[in-house]
Amino acid sequence: MAFCLPRESTRKFLEALKEGKIVPEKLIDMTSAERRAFLEKIVGENAAEVNAQLEAKILLKDQKRGMVTWAKKISGISEATKRDLISTIERMDKILDPKSEQAFLADLVAKRLGTEITFEEAKNISTGIKEVIVLKEAIPEGSPLRSKERIDYGLAESLFRDYINELKSKDPRNISAKTKEFITSPRKIITEIGGITKSLLSTLDNSFLGRQGYKMFASIRNTDIWAKSFINSWKIIGKELVGYDAMTPIKADIFSRPNALNGKYKAGGYDVGIKFEESFPSSLPGRIPLLGRVFKAAESAFNGTALRMRADYADRVIAKAEKYGIDVLNPTEAIGQGKLVNSMTGRGSIGRLEAFSNEINAAVFSVRFFKSNFDVLTAHILDPKMGRFEKVEAAKNLIGIITTTSAILWTANQLFPDSVETDPRSANFGKIRIGDTRFDVSGGMASLITLASRIMPTIHNGEWGFYSKSSTTGKITKLNSGKWGSMTVLDVINNYWQGKLSPIAGVLRDVFKGTTYSGQPITPQGLAAQAFVPLPVQTFLELKNNPESANLLLSMILEGLGISANTYSK
Repeated sequence: MAFCLPRESTRKFLEALKEGKIVPEKLIDMTSAERRAFLEKIVGENAAEVNAQLEAKILLKDQKRGMVTWAKKISGISEATKRDLISTIERMDKILDPKSEQAFLADLVAKRLGTEITFEEAKNISTGIKEVIVLKEAIPEGSPLRSKERIDYGLAESLFRDYINELKSKDPRNISAKTKEFITSPRKIITEIGGITKSLLSTLDNSFLGRQGYKMFASIRNTDIWAKSFINSWKIIGKELVGYDAMTPIKADIFSRPNALNGKYKAGGYDVGIKFEESFPSSLPGRIPLLGRVFKAAESAFNGTALRMRADYADRVIAKAEKYGIDVLNPTEAIGQGKLVNSMTGRGSIGRLEAFSNEINAAVFSVRFFKSNFDVLTAHILDPKMGRFEKVEAAKNLIGIITTTSAILWTANQLFPDSVETDPRSANFGKIRIGDTRFDVSGGMASLITLASRIMPTIHNGEWGFYSKSSTTGKITKLNSGKWGSMTVLDVINNYWQGKLSPIAGVLRDVFKGTTYSGQPITPQGLAAQAFVPLPVQTFLELKNNPESANLLLSMILEGLGISANTYSK
């Protein structure tokens, strides 16, 4: 957004120019802090921005012209009025001393980075970026993945980014602004609490593999990537549990890959540089004594597995697209491949809603995950930005997913007769039922199919209409029958979204409704557990308290791998 100096500040700026208070030579000779303090007396709180504008012009080779441009932009005065006022600038011949350049440009750096820095921090940034550039240029052409040269560069890049983020986090201005926003904005409070509760519920497992990553496993064509990610995920957990940082090496690997260095990841919009996945929007639980390390292990396993699997699949898709003749450095042509890869690894695009992603994430458990399942099940045919190559790849993936899932369900039905529901109008569809426990082996996609089957007309007993099948009694009920108390299609849609609410939003839903989602009376203890107790613990209690549930140990293992185990009876 363009900077515009307020009218009163503009008047004071012009007066200072006319009275000779603003002397170009003196401004150039000042340090950044001295110059900002001087300008603050004239333009008040706008001093940092005015100084940053000036420092941007100081960087120009023609500093005289830059000073003139700065005065014009800040004051907005006419050519005739400014002729005498700018004459001193036109006669300038003093050159910026390179040794003190960092000090002179402190406000400009603060503007570009979004944080205030000291002279020492500026030197660290300068040294750090030079080291990153040197190491990047030292990578030999054709160097293999994870070679010493690549990893050295990747580590330097990762640590440099972490240093910049650390500077931003400790900036008094940012801390003050965040504190003020947190205190004065109910939306911010809800978003932060929603992030913390969501992260707490997502811990104590290694669930990415059986949930968000299931599509890669079931696609057949990419099962090898999933298998490698499966093995690496346990290595991540082991490192974090003994106190080692497992995420930095992963980021170093990704930053140093050829497609990261040549800009192909960026061109396609591949989500390989994000700070966290939806299930772990907050890292604050990691500071909890004793339990923090366990939380950190689950968080790193989830985020690290997602990033590495996404990068591995991106490399594969980019190579295929290039053979197909697609310019993978052209964002217009490459964006489709990015969407394909992101959706297959549990992160669908929500378009313009990205601007409100934090708020949506606080209300809905994982909206991008939902969108990724929708995109995969529809093979992206509804997306006009997807080209023929991407749609063909998506269709092949979908065929593999249907084949694999069908094989799993068929095998389960042979081992446990009548354990599989074939009617998609039932909530048991896509699940294996043992006793009162249902195991979702579809990576969450089956619920979308059930929703679609209930809100689209189907035939039952020779009659077309909207139907729903009970997951407990097996009874098929006609929707929109007009009978008192009967369900409607809108009720089905409403119930589906209520079941997808985030922990904090789910608590509000139950409080407003007066009962839990399953219709049980609410209690303070129950609401607290719903918001703060990790899902694996909740699942354990459900299994333990139901004598008709599946084997406890087997159920907990599957739950920990992302194969959701829900237990309920009639």
